Amino acid sequence: MSSLPPEPDSTKNIARRRLGPTVLGTLLGLAGVVVVLAIFIFSSREKLPILTQADYDAAVERWERNKPNSYELDLELSGNRAGQIHVEVRDGEVVRMIRDGVEPKQKRTWDYWSVPGQLDTIGQELEMAKTPAASFAAPGASQVMMWAEFDAKYGYPRRYRRVVLGADFEVDWIVKRFDVLDGKN
Repeated sequence: MSSLPPEPDSTKNIARRRLGPTVLGTLLGLAGVVVVLAIFIFSSREKLPILTQADYDAAVERWERNKPNSYELDLELSGNRAGQIHVEVRDGEVVRMIRDGVEPKQKRTWDYWSVPGQLDTIGQELEMAKTPAASFAAPGASQVMMWAEFDAKYGYPRRYRRVVLGADFEVDWIVKRFDVLDGKN
């Protein structure tokens, strides 16, 4: 009888060394599949078309061609800053804006929710989507997903949704009511 420990089986050590990278690779592969599957499920449940620059440009052109001088609209926001917005525009100027039942004191914020303000926001976010980590000041931001549906006549964004993957930046708005008040139907 020998008091020395048994010699390790060299084939078991090789298998253990290979198992580490193999398991790691498998886990990374599964994580990638889960992410792709999550994006697919998330995007397939959206009934909105994916936003393209061409769709945006066409909507802006329709707005410029057909915009009414006076209108009112109501929006419902969801995402990071949910709420209800009411906007009144007369002769091309925002004359009243209410968010969640309160009229903001800083009138400079009122234009943001007018149709030109909404279109400007979408245009800026299309540009920001080219460099999401820098544009959204979120190092983990990897991609921006954007969907939009624009009104066929006026071009205003009937619905807009933006999600920054890898960051907690999400916005979604739906125009619940858009009433033209100057007879431009």
